[in-house]
Amino acid sequence: MLEHLEEKISELLAKYQDLMEEKEKLLSALKEEREKRLEIEKKMELLSQDRERVKMRIDQLLQRLKGIDL
Repeated sequence: MLEHLEEKISELLAKYQDLMEEKEKLLSALKEEREKRLEIEKKMELLSQDRERVKMRIDQLLQRLKGIDL
C-alpha cells in the first residue's frame, strides 16, 4: 500500500514537472509572439505615416494642376 502511494506521488511529481516545463515553453512562445506583434504594429504605423505623406503630396500635386490653365 505504501509502495502504491509512493508510486502515485512519483507520477504526480513527474506530471507536475512536465506541466511546469510546458508552462515555461508557452510563456516563452507568448513573449515571442508579443514581441512580433509589437514589431508589426510599429511597421503598420510607419506604413500608415508613409501613406499619409504620399496622399498629401498627391493632393498638393492635384491642387497645383488645378491651378494651371490648360
